[in-house]
Amino acid sequence: MKKFSFLFLLLLIGCVGSVSAETITLPETCTQSSYFIVIAGYDEETIIGTLNNTAWDDFAPSICGISGNTIYVSSEADMARLLQPLLARSTTYASVFPSALITTSKTTVVYHGYLQQEGGTSDTFQDTYLYLNNTELVKGYMLYRKGCYSSYDGGRGEIYLNDVVWGLSASGNPGTLIDSVSSILPFNSVVHWDVDERWDWGADAFATIVIFGEGANNGTFEGSYVDRFTKTEFDSAVVDITFNTNSVDGIEVLEGENSVGTINDGSKLTLSKGSHTLTFVKNGFSYTTTIDTNSVTSLDVPFRTITVAMTDSEGGLSSVNCYVDGDLISTLSNNQNIVIPDGTYEFIFEKSEYWNETKTVTVNEELTSITVRMYPESVFFKISNTPSVITTYSNSEVNIVLNIDPNDYAYGVKLYLTGQEVLDVRDSSNVQISSQGSYYLLDDFSSAKTVNVKINSGTTLGTNSLAVRVTGYNSIGTEFVTDTTVDYEIVRLPLSLTVPSWCIGSNSLTVIETEGDSRTVTIKVEDSESNIIYTDTYTLEGFETHKFNIDFEETGDYKLYIQSGDLINTYIDVSVNNPVSLTTKTVTASAGSTGTVTVSIENPFTEPQYYRITIEGDPLVNSTKVDFSVSPGSSKSQSISFTLLDELDYDSYSLPLKVYLVEESGMTEIYSDSVILNIGSSGSFIPFIDLGDDGIIDTVITLVVDHPIIPGIIIIGGLGVFIFSGKKKGKKPVKNH
Repeated sequence: MKKFSFLFLLLLIGCVGSVSAETITLPETCTQSSYFIVIAGYDEETIIGTLNNTAWDDFAPSICGISGNTIYVSSEADMARLLQPLLARSTTYASVFPSALITTSKTTVVYHGYLQQEGGTSDTFQDTYLYLNNTELVKGYMLYRKGCYSSYDGGRGEIYLNDVVWGLSASGNPGTLIDSVSSILPFNSVVHWDVDERWDWGADAFATIVIFGEGANNGTFEGSYVDRFTKTEFDSAVVDITFNTNSVDGIEVLEGENSVGTINDGSKLTLSKGSHTLTFVKNGFSYTTTIDTNSVTSLDVPFRTITVAMTDSEGGLSSVNCYVDGDLISTLSNNQNIVIPDGTYEFIFEKSEYWNETKTVTVNEELTSITVRMYPESVFFKISNTPSVITTYSNSEVNIVLNIDPNDYAYGVKLYLTGQEVLDVRDSSNVQISSQGSYYLLDDFSSAKTVNVKINSGTTLGTNSLAVRVTGYNSIGTEFVTDTTVDYEIVRLPLSLTVPSWCIGSNSLTVIETEGDSRTVTIKVEDSESNIIYTDTYTLEGFETHKFNIDFEETGDYKLYIQSGDLINTYIDVSVNNPVSLTTKTVTASAGSTGTVTVSIENPFTEPQYYRITIEGDPLVNSTKVDFSVSPGSSKSQSISFTLLDELDYDSYSLPLKVYLVEESGMTEIYSDSVILNIGSSGSFIPFIDLGDDGIIDTVITLVVDHPIIPGIIIIGGLGVFIFSGKKKGKKPVKNH
C-alpha cells in the first residue's frame, strides 16, 4: 500500500523574487512554466492592472510572467495563492478573477471557508466540516488566518484533515497567517474547522483550500465537494464502516486505483453515503465487493489464514514453492501460514527432486489447513486422493478417488486396502473391480490411473485411516511398493436419535436437530435385499424434534439411513424381533372338554399397548378371542381357552393362533402360529412294533384297547405282536385346519 503522510511544507520559493506582503511583483519578461492559469475574456493589460491593484493581505503569488490571457507562476503553491480569495473580514468572498472564466494547468476546486463569532456575544465558534468526496488522490493547499479585534484573545483555532492537525493558529497573535500548507489529500478527505477555546468578541477566522487533481490537465476537478456544514450535517453525509477480516491485519483498501487506507480486523474507515466498489489487497491476493453505505455499517472481508502442512515419508518439508492459479505466492515450510480470500484455487507445490503436487482447494470458513504429501522422484508410484480433506459421520459411505501415477510402465499392479470395510472399488469407467482375496488387480498401465473406492467410515469419532498399498513391476521385473494412508475425520452427527426397541408393528424414531440450523432430513429403511420398505422426509428447524413412525411387518435385519444434504448419509443397523412367543406349542384334550394355550408378549414401548389373541379350527365349538393390555416396558403371559366338540373325527388337529396389535387406526397382525391339538380318550395306547432283520424297528402300529389286560406276548421272526383283550377302536390321521 502507498502510505500518505500529511506533509507540512512551507512556501516553495518561486522563480522570481520573494512574496510581497501587500503588492505583487511582475517581471518585465515572461518566463513560461508548467503552472499557469488562463483567464477567458481578459487581455494582458487588464490582467496586469488587476494583479497590481489587488491587496494580497500579507501574501502574494510569485509570478513568472504574463503572456496574453495566460499567467505563469513559479509553483503549484503560487497557483494556489493566485486562486485563493482575499482574506478579508467579510462573509462575502471573491476570487481575484471570476472562477467561471479561469482554466488551469491542473484541474482545480477552490473552497472558501469562513468562521466568525456572532458580534456582541461570547459564544464559542461552531465546528465546521468540509467533506471532499474525491475519487482520486489529490493535492490540497490551505491558507488560514485568525483575526481578533479586541484587547483579549483567549483561543486558538485548528484545521484537521482526517483527524490530523493540518493548520494551526497560535493564540494571542491577531492576523496570524499560515501560508500554503500543502498535503496529499487521501480518498474521501474530511476537513474539520475547530476552535478549541472561546475567542473574545469580534474574533473571526478564515481558511481557503485549493485542491488540485493529481495528474490532470485543463478542466475542473472531477470529484465533487460539499459546502460547509455542521457536525450533525456531516454525520448525516458520511458513515463509519467497520471491517471484519477474520483476524487478518494489514489489508490495503482501494477504490478504483486509489488507496482508501489500510485496515486491520475491526478497523473503521469513513466513507460517503452511497455505492462504493472496494478492493482489498494482501500478499498478492485481492477481493472486490460493492457496498451501499446507506444501509451497511460493517463489512466482512473474507480473508483466511490457512496452515499448509507439507510432508514426505520422513516428515516435514521446507523450501517448497507454492503456486496459486499459476502465480508463485511464496516459498513455504511445513505448517507455515498463508493468507488468502475465499474462493476456489489450483495450488501447485514444487520442490527440487520431488514430484509436483497439484490440489484444487476451496477456501471458506470451514477450511483451516491444506495437507500435502510430496513424493521423491525416486518413488515409482505416486498416490494422491480426492478430496484431500474428508469429513464424514459414523456408519457413512465415504467415496475416495485414488490417483495412482507411475513414473514408468507398470506391470501387474495390485491395490491393497486395509483398516476399514471396503464396500466397492471401480475404475474411472465405473466398471467394478472385483476383489482377488487380499487385493484388487489393476493390471498394467503407464499413465495416471483413477480408482474410485467406497468404504464404510466406521463408528469411532475423530481421525480414522484407510491404509493404501500399491505394488507393481517395471519392465525388468523389479518390484516396487508404495504405501500411504487416507485420513478422514468422523464428526458428531448434528442430529440426536432416540432409537426404539425395534419390533413387529409401529416403531417411533425420534430425531432432534442439535445445532440450531434448518435441515431437511430423510429417513429410509431397506430390507436385507436392498428393497426400500419405508421413506419419509421432514424439514427440522433449529433444535426442533420430530418423530418418524416406521412400521415393520416381518422380523429380520434392516438398514435405516439418515440423509440430509450432500454430506449426511449415515445408517444404523436395525434388527426387528417379534415381541410375541407361543408358550404352549402342543395341548392334549378330549372331545367335549376345554383346552388352554399360553402366549407371552413383551411391550417395548413407553405407553400401554392393547392386544387381541384369536384361535380357531374345526374341532372348536366356536372361534375364540381374548383382549388384554400390557404395561409399558413389561412382559405378560396371556392364556386363551377353547371348547372342543363332543364328536371328533381325528386324533390330532392344527389350530391357527394369531396375535393382533389393537390401535385407534385398527388392528395389525403381529404374530401367527399353529397349536397342535392331540385328542385324548379313556383307553390305553398299545404300540405294535415291527422289528426288521437287522433288529431295527421298522413299523410301529398303535392299537387302543378299552381294558389294559395283556395275557401274553408272542415274538415271531422279529415281528412283535401284542396279544390283547378288550374292545378295539381305530383312529384316523391328524387333520390340519
